[in-house]
Amino acid sequence: MAKHLRRVLCVWLLVAGLVGAWATPDSGSTRLQWLKAEIARHDELYFKKNAPEISDAEYDALKQELRSLEKNAVAAVGDDRTGAFPTRAHREPMLSLEKAYTEAELRAFMETAGRTLRREELAWVIEPKFDGLAISLVYEERKLVAAVTRGNGQEGDDVIANVLTIGGISRELPADAPGFVEVRGEVFMEHAEFARINAERTEAGEEPFAHPRNLAAGTLKTIGAGEAARRRLSAVFYGVGAWDAGTKAPLSQEALQGLLKSWGLPAVESVTAVNADGVWAAVEAFGRARGSLAFPTDGVVVKVNAWAAQRELGTGDVAPRWAIAYKFAPERVATRLRAITLQVGRTGTITPVAELEPVKVGGSTVARATLHNADEIVRRDLRVGDWVYVEKAGEVIPAITGVDLDRRETGAVVFEFPVACAECGTRFVREGATVRCPNARCAAQVRKRVEFFASRAGVGIGGFGPALIGKLSTAGKLGSVADIYRLTREGGISEPVLAEIERSRTVELPRLITGLGFASVGRKGAGLLAEKYGSLPALAEADELGSEDRALVVELISLGVNPRPAGLPENR
Repeated sequence: MAKHLRRVLCVWLLVAGLVGAWATPDSGSTRLQWLKAEIARHDELYFKKNAPEISDAEYDALKQELRSLEKNAVAAVGDDRTGAFPTRAHREPMLSLEKAYTEAELRAFMETAGRTLRREELAWVIEPKFDGLAISLVYEERKLVAAVTRGNGQEGDDVIANVLTIGGISRELPADAPGFVEVRGEVFMEHAEFARINAERTEAGEEPFAHPRNLAAGTLKTIGAGEAARRRLSAVFYGVGAWDAGTKAPLSQEALQGLLKSWGLPAVESVTAVNADGVWAAVEAFGRARGSLAFPTDGVVVKVNAWAAQRELGTGDVAPRWAIAYKFAPERVATRLRAITLQVGRTGTITPVAELEPVKVGGSTVARATLHNADEIVRRDLRVGDWVYVEKAGEVIPAITGVDLDRRETGAVVFEFPVACAECGTRFVREGATVRCPNARCAAQVRKRVEFFASRAGVGIGGFGPALIGKLSTAGKLGSVADIYRLTREGGISEPVLAEIERSRTVELPRLITGLGFASVGRKGAGLLAEKYGSLPALAEADELGSEDRALVVELISLGVNPRPAGLPENR
């Protein structure tokens, strides 16, 4: 019994995030105010910064506790407005959905709807719940004039320039469509595109993105449609807001899906059921199949099919009474934390990594999981030797979501983050949550910079990968990117690799600038610098370069590196 109570208390402390900050048991109002503030903080991280600190399950646990403490309280919609885009009001509020986590909760919702409508059986539509960012397309005179995020439910950011980069978005509706309509849906990123982007980042020595939903939201809120276009987003539509009263509306949710398809929009695929047993069977079937889907999903949405019945049921303050989201519990497994290692990035950023006893999660074997930063280790109270819970964030990236404190060994030592770089001995510096090695000549950083320069994201030197780079670094032959162009056959470099190095001397200038990885200069910035200066000698005089970057460019020129202007054929 004591062990059970201890387990409950540990889980409670973990979920609520209260280690070291627990209010006294009788301070109900203090606890309620803390919950409101904590939920607001997580809303800011989730909706505006696209950088959540806790899992969906932990966040929902906070919301559920708030509702239990505050009678008649309803979960807020949140607010994704950033201040970086023009805002636009929704003619009809853009609501959230109530959630169910168990079969009993789902059946209770359906029973309440049937009782309100005085019907023993109702026709229901079951749709996949896409894990992305809600969007509302606004058509006036059948022309697309705005694409508005949910915002606070009343108004949101108009991100139309970025939405227009998404394939399948109709810019004009056919003549039989309403003169005015708000088409509601979701912007998301498919697993394949998420994997492609993360593969590029991994090859470049950068930390992969953790979740396709956060990447999709961040991309949609990117200033500049060019960057949004490079990260291929997708969209799906499943509802409408305000509707031109002069146009006959469809009679059901099924009919709406057909109508959206006829308008040239990607519509959600669904199944129907006529009672609670049929709905639950469909939910279970979807749960079995969701691992093979191309898009991220964390559940299904169950809706009353007939629009007349939807109108009769009406809406609450923040959610309709005719629809509910059933959320699947994430697959969670326990495994042993073998070690915590530190990765050094090309800019010196130190990323802690959990080395795990290999375990199967979501159909694949997981042996490592990023811990993001030093604060994450403290927040989770991770200790080497612990049994930890691992989930797949967004069904893709493994993440540690908790510790089984009952299985913690006596004497488990608190992890002490090193104060200096193991590679070069330089003392770390801390910048907010980020820990860095400030020594730009650190061999670990040099290897990462060389890997990035030689990668497809840079100049693309085939055969010049991490293994060869590590060997050359250990032999003292790679002190900088420029040393690549000093390598010879006598130094053990094969003819094919030497040919690749020779070819890279004349790559397009934007690719070379990207590969050099100047601070705060990404692919877009590299293109702008290439357009402004046009050649490597001119770039060497650029005011934008620091002294070390300028010296590297001058050294490359002296070694015969002569990139061609963008758009010029390779063999001209």
